[in-house]
Amino acid sequence: MEENIQLKNESLMLKARLQKFDAIEKENTRLHNLLESSFKLGEQFIAASLLKVNLNPTTQHIVIDKGHRFNLFAGQAAINADGVIGQIVQVNPLTSSIMLITDPNHAIPVEINRTGLKTIVVGQGAKDTLSVLYLPHNTDLLEGDILSSSGLGGVFPKGYPVATISKLSPLPGEAFMHVEAQPIANINNTHEVLLVWHRQEALSLLPETSEKLDPVEANAR
Repeated sequence: MEENIQLKNESLMLKARLQKFDAIEKENTRLHNLLESSFKLGEQFIAASLLKVNLNPTTQHIVIDKGHRFNLFAGQAAINADGVIGQIVQVNPLTSSIMLITDPNHAIPVEINRTGLKTIVVGQGAKDTLSVLYLPHNTDLLEGDILSSSGLGGVFPKGYPVATISKLSPLPGEAFMHVEAQPIANINNTHEVLLVWHRQEALSLLPETSEKLDPVEANAR
């Protein structure tokens, strides 16, 4: 009986360890997907884990386990393996707060992959709904069209998946139609995120010449 009890205890401990190993294996798989997606995009990045999720109609924020020690900064883009999730709004020594793209105070410039048309997507305080702004009724737009970050505004690098068009509704008497989109990145299934660094360099100006050319000579050149 003592041996049986001992074997049961050992079996329980082994099962507990197996659960931990399974969790670690799944975490490694998620991190691998993050690294692979970031590598394809050619950006510099760092991975962070979620500590807290705050999802309500007025605030859609998450807290991660990285801060000033890792040179994170306010305005830094955050993605997961599927697409854009938001941007950092507050950085502390050991943690940072990320405003999700579904937050009613968040807006992101995007472009329609199929046509290249640029517009803006804003949050609505709901985890599965975004609003697409400033699209006239005659816009070439279809349900299922993919929206990606356009690179305008300097926060999100170009080419990150953001949302899929889910609803088109005409608004009689209005200049723009009502368009809804569904975020591609599902925060409910997110355990790790990537914080992205990117560079946007302005085109250099032509060097100024100290000599003034005669108009005839300039035309000859």
